[in-house]
Amino acid sequence: MLALFLQAVPALPPLPSDFALRFVLLDLALILIAARLCGWVALKAGQPRVVGEIIAGVLLGPTLLGPEFMHWTGSWAWMHCDQALGARNLPAESVTTCLFPPQSRSVLGIIGQISLVFFMFLVGLELDFCLLRGKVRGIVIVAVGVVVVPIVFGFLIGPLLFNDTHIVGGKEVAKFVGPGLGGEPVSRLAFSLMVGAMLSVTAFPVMARILQEKGLSQSNMGAIGVAAAAVVTVLMFTLVAVANNVAKDVEADVHARQYIKIALYLVIMAVVLPRLLKPLGSRYERQGFSAEALALTLIVAFASAWMAQRLGLSTIVGGFMAAVAMPARAALFRDISARLSQVTGTILLPVFLAFSGLQTDFTKLKPEFWLGTAVFLIAGVVAKWAGGALFGRIGGLTWAEANVVGVLMNCRGLLILVVALIALNDAKVITPEMQVAAVMMALITTMMTGPLFDKFLPAATRGRDQTRSTPAAE
Repeated sequence: MLALFLQAVPALPPLPSDFALRFVLLDLALILIAARLCGWVALKAGQPRVVGEIIAGVLLGPTLLGPEFMHWTGSWAWMHCDQALGARNLPAESVTTCLFPPQSRSVLGIIGQISLVFFMFLVGLELDFCLLRGKVRGIVIVAVGVVVVPIVFGFLIGPLLFNDTHIVGGKEVAKFVGPGLGGEPVSRLAFSLMVGAMLSVTAFPVMARILQEKGLSQSNMGAIGVAAAAVVTVLMFTLVAVANNVAKDVEADVHARQYIKIALYLVIMAVVLPRLLKPLGSRYERQGFSAEALALTLIVAFASAWMAQRLGLSTIVGGFMAAVAMPARAALFRDISARLSQVTGTILLPVFLAFSGLQTDFTKLKPEFWLGTAVFLIAGVVAKWAGGALFGRIGGLTWAEANVVGVLMNCRGLLILVVALIALNDAKVITPEMQVAAVMMALITTMMTGPLFDKFLPAATRGRDQTRSTPAAE
């Protein structure tokens, strides 16, 4: 997955190392300022901070500060904009292209990937697997259902979005299909699979956080919902890997070998490695936290993320599976979360969100794309909300509880941004316009989640004695 961030940056004559470093440091300061301000506004509006941080990335990108509105005829000399942009086929000078040159964006992309490893590792550590005993059937039914339904919707709306042009009211509507690898035509199957993957995304971390803050983590609904969201994340990135292989026309035997390796990796991380690390967990519980324990933890996390990325599963899955493999999970989370959570949430994650925003240009979303964008957004909401509710009920929840699970499953958070960047830069099966549509889905569905959850929650929990947990820090 790291390759997609590097591929997003054209090959350029490098800036002198001291200039490149200056840009990275300046960009980090700008990103954190924008993220804190927009995050504060989001909190005041009753939305999760991540909504503001996604908007901050968009505001720093070409939507507001690009050539469309902020075209420069001559940038300040200290920016070395002409040297940074280099080749003639690169974007014209603007506030965004000069403040965030391609050479610094590659570094920001790597920092963003590291943030995802830490973030998902902490989420995995926090999940209490003891709550999942006896609920495997419901978890599997919900997880499979909320992936299969969006895939079906992806194939249903695929022809509308894939066509070169289609006539609506006498107007030609442009396609959302990317340029393809090497300029070759895009596979319809790869495109539909990637659309299905984007529709199937669930913001697993956001879902877990909401349930924890509402004191529902230990409820039947909460345990099934959170565990199903974890399984959905693995299945969704497996689907992304399938779509990527189809787009690259990988041979069937190579497909098969990759999926065997994926299955082997998951078994090792979930079954074998926990047993190997168990003695270290016992010693950790006796001796407490130490620098050696932190080092070992990070080694496992980075190694797992490296392997997951090599297998096409994304560093997100790698970070989560590393947490699954760790012993003494409750004690480790208590000791390590204070050291990593604030740095990850306050500094590193906004960098990833800003990197996605730098790739998002809402000015490209012309009226001819509005119909396709609306279809994409409506299909995403219906597939996840209705799919989560239906299969939650089949999995043993009441209709009220299943409806709340459907609302939570519909939240996309930052994960759809990851999938969209893979589809745009690595698989090359979508256009920048559809990547913008993915950002819109991230914002809209994440903003929907809190109000809808509060609206439907009382019906799901009325008369129940829920064990409340301490709300996590924002």
